[in-house]
Amino acid sequence: MPGLVRRFLAAATAALAVAAGVPAPATAQDLSRVAPETEKGATLRLDGGEAATTSLYRLTVDGDGSVQAYCADISTSVNSQAAYAEAEWGSGTAPQADSSTPGAVAWITENSYPNVGMERLREESGVRGIGRRQAIAATQAAIWHRTNGVELKRGSERGPGNAAQITGLYDYLVRGARAHTGEVPASALELAPGRIEGADPDAPIGPLTVHTTSPGPVAVWVQGADDGQLTGAGGRALDLVQDGEEFFLALPSEAPAGVATVYAKVTDARIRPGRLFGGKDGVETQPLVTAGSAVSTATAAVKVDWAAHTGATDAQPDPAPSASVPATAAAPGVGGSASAAPSAPPTPTPTPQASASPSGVVVAEDRRPDGHLAHTGTWLGPVIAAGLILVAAGAAGLYLARRRRTM
Repeated sequence: MPGLVRRFLAAATAALAVAAGVPAPATAQDLSRVAPETEKGATLRLDGGEAATTSLYRLTVDGDGSVQAYCADISTSVNSQAAYAEAEWGSGTAPQADSSTPGAVAWITENSYPNVGMERLREESGVRGIGRRQAIAATQAAIWHRTNGVELKRGSERGPGNAAQITGLYDYLVRGARAHTGEVPASALELAPGRIEGADPDAPIGPLTVHTTSPGPVAVWVQGADDGQLTGAGGRALDLVQDGEEFFLALPSEAPAGVATVYAKVTDARIRPGRLFGGKDGVETQPLVTAGSAVSTATAAVKVDWAAHTGATDAQPDPAPSASVPATAAAPGVGGSASAAPSAPPTPTPTPQASASPSGVVVAEDRRPDGHLAHTGTWLGPVIAAGLILVAAGAAGLYLARRRRTM
């Protein structure tokens, strides 16, 4: 009887978790969100007369860890329902993403707070007496200078500007990013090409190449290809590959036309300062750029489709894939996925309107001093699910009591 109760409660728990929208443990790492608490920075005065608040955000990593991050676009507000995933510059996630922007922003985040401690930052920048709130504001302003063309207001007859400590660190970071454009940090995990279409099934499909910041092997597998298997260049079946290694999808000779998804996963990828994160599945939200390092789970996926077999069996692997767009991690680090299939796109929600300053800089409402900072993430789901599970447990107890009375 106790076994029956355990099975009943387990089934009820799983069903209620799905109904309540609570991810099972295997998929809990699918989504990354901005934690409710932020480290506040000083308010900035922009050259056009507008004021903007600054904050150092915290992106969750694998549920327990986190990595700090700055806003990458002053004109975009936080979408409180958005999940985050790694994104590429120039993909509509941040403005003015010219060829020098990613490296410049990476240099700023690598050489300022919090990646660099305050004592060392004071020594290297020459800005004595600067505090954390001022360091956050100056670093944020330097990032906005590269992504939005922001300029800080200086003290003049028009009124007071920013504190000397803020403008001092801002100038140091802007000059440094211009003179020492940093290396663009690599994605935690990616598969290339990002899509293979119309492949010839009579030859091994590929090659696919994995790139990762993980020091260990990458697990790879395929779903949707009956009796298909992943192989190395010599045709040997494999399920683990190394960074930079090529592999193929081999199909049986009788396989009809079809489509499959090839997955790659690591559990110890390193996220470096300067990586860009945007709304998962294209949901509009404030893009963020990491300001520290973290170790994280990451999953990447590539869709592959092929035509019907022609009967040829002597074709060799095609060295040139039909697509060359790399597939970045589906939910890396701050969004690493432990599931086999990608999650459904989150429902977009309207973001607060933004307003333009006299200088043309658009400042999002959650950047304005009199606004309320929107927080990302919703935490009600687990509470509701827990209540439903307790109801199910009570129902199981009543059921057992009635059975005893009838026996």
